Amino acid sequence: MAVNALNLQLVIKEYIIKMLNEAGVGMKCLVVDDFTLNIVSSAFTQTELLQKEVFLVEKLHVDSNKKMQHLKAVCFVRPTEESVRVLCDLLRAGTYGEFFVFFSSVLAETHLQALAESDENEAVRQVQEMYASFLAVDPTVFTLDLPRNDHLLRYASLAPSTRSTVIDPIVEGIASFLLSVKRRPAIRAQSNSEIAKRVASDVARLAYEQEQGLFDFRRAEGASQLVILDRLDDPVTPLLSQWTYQAMIHELIGIKNNRVRIHEKGKAQDIVVSGSGDGFFKDNMYANYGDLGTSVKRLVDDFQAVSKMNKQIDSIEDMQRFVESFPEFRQQSGNVSKHVSLMSELSRLIGERALMAVSQVEQEIVCGADRAYAFASTLEKLGDPAVTSTACLKLVLLFALRYEKEGERQILELQNALAKRAVEPSFVRLVRDVTRIAGEAKRVGDLFGNRTFFSRAQKAVSGLKGADNVYTQHQPLLVQTLENISKGKAKESDYPLVGPAANAGSAQKDQRPTEIFVFIVGGITYEEARFVAQMNESNPGTQIALGGTGILNSAGFLTDLMKATQ
Repeated sequence: MAVNALNLQLVIKEYIIKMLNEAGVGMKCLVVDDFTLNIVSSAFTQTELLQKEVFLVEKLHVDSNKKMQHLKAVCFVRPTEESVRVLCDLLRAGTYGEFFVFFSSVLAETHLQALAESDENEAVRQVQEMYASFLAVDPTVFTLDLPRNDHLLRYASLAPSTRSTVIDPIVEGIASFLLSVKRRPAIRAQSNSEIAKRVASDVARLAYEQEQGLFDFRRAEGASQLVILDRLDDPVTPLLSQWTYQAMIHELIGIKNNRVRIHEKGKAQDIVVSGSGDGFFKDNMYANYGDLGTSVKRLVDDFQAVSKMNKQIDSIEDMQRFVESFPEFRQQSGNVSKHVSLMSELSRLIGERALMAVSQVEQEIVCGADRAYAFASTLEKLGDPAVTSTACLKLVLLFALRYEKEGERQILELQNALAKRAVEPSFVRLVRDVTRIAGEAKRVGDLFGNRTFFSRAQKAVSGLKGADNVYTQHQPLLVQTLENISKGKAKESDYPLVGPAANAGSAQKDQRPTEIFVFIVGGITYEEARFVAQMNESNPGTQIALGGTGILNSAGFLTDLMKATQ
């Protein structure tokens, strides 16, 4: 796979097509667990599955009263103890005529033996590993979609006996990703993060020792780098309001497996938001709010023009033309309706929560240099009843992270103002706790560009130039980290190499990678995904894929922080 051809959505789709093709011609039942169901549903529509003769999708379970010998079972599950146990029960029950079994990651020898012993009816036709223990949400963005992130933020305080249960699913997911793209990269980890170092060392052990035959892809070592980071090195990005289409949808409504649920006229409606099947979304997913309104209006105008044309049916030829174009016309109608509904809901929420005024203060705190002005603006918002308590908490957290040393008195005053809003006591406690787990002493990166004379000067110059958009001045820390790694300038002390690469000579350590796979333990954001897409476009010589344990919005991250500090 060439560097420029990396497309994770296509990789996943091809894996699933291969599984279904392996079962041959005939009626099929696709048997999945909770996690692989999400993988399949994000890659395929029901219509596409029907075209592959999949007439039933079943959750992995045993029903002794159900016999479907006429169906071939294509089982796609994670290689967990529980999944293997239920599969063994299914085999003994003889529920399906034939079994084609595919595991989403490396299968233990003991599990394979258990399946063989349970195949009393000799119904198993195939057992394979298909490396797909991740959700591809965009061509170069993936998530492990773990149910929890909060315990990852407090990994250092976990009992040693429970740490493996936290780490193993992450290692499995990263290993599956590397095997799917056929890479064995050099591996780096954030130096001050116990969990990042543990994940990196476990992946290195798996790829270079335990399963080195699986990972032997005969590529130049060092051409690819896997970088494991900790979310707490940048707690700012997930707390900010968002103003580009995809990020706004997730922040204000929520995206799950490329699907959004909105309520219109008392009815819940599920909407698919993915660039793979929606040209408008693909072209506008990174567009800012202002440009987006213009684009949606143009979409509506274009549809109205087509609609008027289709109303002019004066002849048999016109009728034939309309019938031929009707499926496309109906699809376009649904697409227009979808984006108008989304924009309408986003606009309503922005106005209802006074988000434009709040966002301006957020950007002033994290990008500005005037502490007194940032403090006064934050205090003003805390006294505004139109601003939600959650928005106030985020402002105070951002101020505490930005000015934790020189603004102690002001932080205390903001805490008191927050308490006067009759918020939950946990809100006020979090202001103190956030600097304990993610304060400057705990971070490697120069989060606010103020640690060195050079970075302060650079920030001042960019401030003088002004910003194209006051709401999108902020740049995630990840951008600077990736630029340093791509240029071979990342400090070995901050992001040391792990595994065999750690013993390489200085020339190899300073080598510029052609591919960077960055994985953030604790979750990624769509804002970071946007910057990665821009970097890939502007620098095709170094391609980047971004992955994480989940995809965050501010509500989810606040919940994680509160649970992690309890």
